[in-house]
Amino acid sequence: MSNGIHVLVGDDFLEPDSDIEIKIDFIEDGSSARVFEIAAELIRAFEDLDSVLITSVDSSMATSLVLEDVQKSSLKIFLRNVLKQLDDDALKTLDWKPLVGQYLVKAKYVALKWLDEDIADGQPAGIEDLTEHIRQLASETDVRHLPDYPSINPSRLAQSLDEIQRTKVKFKEGEALTITLDNTDYHVDLQRTWLPSEHLQDVETDRELSNIVDMVLVIRKPDLLGKSQWQFKHGKRAFSAPITDKEWLDEFHRGNHPLSPHDALRVRIKHTVKYDEKGNLSEQTEEIVKVLEVIKHQDPPTFI
Repeated sequence: MSNGIHVLVGDDFLEPDSDIEIKIDFIEDGSSARVFEIAAELIRAFEDLDSVLITSVDSSMATSLVLEDVQKSSLKIFLRNVLKQLDDDALKTLDWKPLVGQYLVKAKYVALKWLDEDIADGQPAGIEDLTEHIRQLASETDVRHLPDYPSINPSRLAQSLDEIQRTKVKFKEGEALTITLDNTDYHVDLQRTWLPSEHLQDVETDRELSNIVDMVLVIRKPDLLGKSQWQFKHGKRAFSAPITDKEWLDEFHRGNHPLSPHDALRVRIKHTVKYDEKGNLSEQTEEIVKVLEVIKHQDPPTFI
């Protein structure tokens, strides 16, 4: 894939495969530098938005936008998401890039529609509802094989969305902006320029979020000494987590819960994510707070 800029003029332009298409219908009034500056700011804004959105799938993923082509009629720009693979054995056996790419497209579409809502001065914009919607979209990828997709920090998301709104102000009357995502055209309302960061309500910038779910985990390696983490497998994903259920651990170390290879535990697991003062995801942990049941491995029947 070439990372260069291609400007094609004429009737034989063949649109490339792209994840995002930005079309700016502008009024020619001399220098075209203003339009290209708007385009550059939009690209930077979408790159920053993607860097926020990707944290809801996995904080160690990285994404960038590569310029595929520029068509000069109005100004049409074609961008492709480039995703970097995690050092994760589970993801090596999963074609995760199309799933994450589709998530980024859907999340951007939801965010653009949200920005075009009519929000009055002093009115909360409900960004928490937007972050929850985005978290649900992230969980639908199922690339982590665990239900621990964290919500995006609202303050950090607001920073990215502010940049899109500031770019709208630079359009002149009679100009238009169309964003094409997954072959669907969205005509941006250039009159909606309110800033999400000015409509946050009691949102802390440095905070911790957690959720608790019940799961069944296959034991890969128990902590026999009580000084390290247990190793588990859930679906295709392997991970480690401590067990903090002291009552069950005492019973286990007294021999009340003998374990065999491939046994599983039905547990209550707490997923915690921490954000720094800038709203970036800084830490993500898992902790088993309650062991509910030992599930013994059943060998398949043999036939003679």
